[in-house]
Amino acid sequence: MITTLVPEWKDFTELAVYCFEVNGYRIQARCTDTATYKTLYEYDFTATDVGVNANPECTGEISPLEGYLDLVDEDSSRRYASFSLIIWPKSDLGLHQGRWNTSNIVRFDILKLFSSDSKLVEEWPNYSYPKFDSDIRVLTIKDRLWGHAVAGNYQDTDQFFTELTEELVIVLRFNASPCWPRDALPPADIKSHVMDFFLGYLEHFDIIQLGSVPNEELPPLGFYPSQRDEKEIDADGQTIQQSPDSSINDSDW
Repeated sequence: MITTLVPEWKDFTELAVYCFEVNGYRIQARCTDTATYKTLYEYDFTATDVGVNANPECTGEISPLEGYLDLVDEDSSRRYASFSLIIWPKSDLGLHQGRWNTSNIVRFDILKLFSSDSKLVEEWPNYSYPKFDSDIRVLTIKDRLWGHAVAGNYQDTDQFFTELTEELVIVLRFNASPCWPRDALPPADIKSHVMDFFLGYLEHFDIIQLGSVPNEELPPLGFYPSQRDEKEIDADGQTIQQSPDSSINDSDW
């Protein structure tokens, strides 16, 4: 069992970046180089049929990114959290179709979402889910309301919810159970450690409405590994081509 935890992460900005676009929002998420991601980077849910996105082969929710994030390195024993990013039409979840502009609405909708989990307790006696307002923590991160709920077998899954549009909700799921014994609830010190990580991750999770910043300031669509070649650019944003002998200096002669 882990008794002392040392943060594995040094700087979230050193992680790989996955950037995609949904209904007029550019979304940038941090991940590792080994993350699984969709190479479709633009999605469009319509108001009349929000279950259809840019890929006609797909309906309902989209899950463009999932993977693992290292949390602890103790005696070379890897402790990590699996994570997944999901965007869901509110109508598919039976949620409130207005704005999530108050903490009470956020709590109400999340509790409604979990109300059907009661039947899971019959199958897994150690399964738990939020039942009361006090079970939902509402956070304000980067001027955006996020609802946090814990569910799963031995409370092994932390889920964070935020509204993207009136019709769409973003869900980030983390499972850090490899950091504690699988047949018990997470110890308080470990839970505190992983929560710090989750909140730090959300601080570096970017949701940018198109038009709110100049286009040249938008993060580019695509997947960008953590190890990237830095390129010099000119005033027009074009890459400056390096001459073949530019890396040779006087000391080489």
